[in-house]
Amino acid sequence: MMGMELITTALKAMGHSERLRILALLSYGELTVSEVVQILGLSQPRVTQYIKTLEEAGIIDRVKEGSWVFSRLNRSDRELFQLVSGILGQLPSDDRILMSDRRRLEDVRAERATIADNFFARVANDTGQLGDEYLPRKDIELLIRELVGSETYEFMVDLGTGTGRMLELMADQVERGAGIDNNAEMLKVARHRLSIQDFGHLSLRLGELTTTPFGSGVADLVTLHQVLHYLEDPVEALTEASRILKSGGLLLIVDFAAHNFEEFRDNYAHRRLGFHDQDISDWAVTNGFSLSDIRSITTKKGKPDLKLWLCRKG
Repeated sequence: MMGMELITTALKAMGHSERLRILALLSYGELTVSEVVQILGLSQPRVTQYIKTLEEAGIIDRVKEGSWVFSRLNRSDRELFQLVSGILGQLPSDDRILMSDRRRLEDVRAERATIADNFFARVANDTGQLGDEYLPRKDIELLIRELVGSETYEFMVDLGTGTGRMLELMADQVERGAGIDNNAEMLKVARHRLSIQDFGHLSLRLGELTTTPFGSGVADLVTLHQVLHYLEDPVEALTEASRILKSGGLLLIVDFAAHNFEEFRDNYAHRRLGFHDQDISDWAVTNGFSLSDIRSITTKKGKPDLKLWLCRKG
């Protein structure tokens, strides 16, 4: 149970209109300081101080990745998070200032989405530009097959399917497979790739991987292959994976280990510079998974290594 001092500190930190606006924004996902500055129209020193106060109160976490620092609501202290969520839930949805903040948040996200979409349109037919041309693909795919085992899966969903390689890889182990991606150019490549072989049991859809059209509890295997580092809020992907997975179903995440190669942001439109095991574990547990296996693959010197995380839904 939270002590009086912690509650008092948290309420005091939230008892300021501009700090409360920041928390309201972070309830939609993590943001960098510069993004908060852009949305609120305040000076960077002022926003930095507000965020520092919220961090000292334990309400938010700050995660440094290279030259970027992300702020996000602290969900690890469940009682404190419930207190914060309760207060945020009382904010009027029709408040003029908060509505304006949300519109600017959507503008910031739309701007980033346009940059990412343009990038993927350029590289759809040239996967070497995705920054993974140095990866040992054969080793990665052998390890994927080892982790998912030899059983047959009734329904597999590949979130952020890109060129459809994961569906192609698992085609002989799934009765049905579906891939979803929000980039039409990438799906053109995927459709061409899958049409060459007898993959009538595999389908593709244009859409958002965080709000898929699939029903709840319908899949027994979900894959997120080289996807999380592009997302605004990686937790949303795990939340959706949990929703569509059956109890006992598997979630396989393949992504970069945490690194500091800033060029992956500039050259390949990466939002995040890889992930720590603890982050994946925390996000998995929050969404009803247990993290059952972690594997590492060393790549070329001067390049980020790769990680595979296997999660099972409780």
